[in-house]
Amino acid sequence: MASLLKPLIILADGDPLSPKQPKNLPGNIGTSTDNLIGWSLTGALIACLLGFIFGCALIGVGHNTERPDMAARGKRSVLWSLVAAAGVGTVFGLVKAFYNIGQG
Repeated sequence: MASLLKPLIILADGDPLSPKQPKNLPGNIGTSTDNLIGWSLTGALIACLLGFIFGCALIGVGHNTERPDMAARGKRSVLWSLVAAAGVGTVFGLVKAFYNIGQG
């Protein structure tokens, strides 16, 4: 079993279960901006998660009560929640990339 997990640990850049120090933005941006970005990303991901959960609930209620319009709204909510979560996931990398471009 341990030989099966070795490639996964290598792909995950070490042990995936051990906590790692968060990477801060370089330069003079400072910890206040890191905190602001971190809290806003966390809030946005929580909103995406709530949208996904409520969308799944709408799908279930819409199908069980034979309301196709409600089920369709739930499906749209689930889709857009996933798209928004993917967008939020790329924001920190984009901010760091543009900051590095501005420094160079």
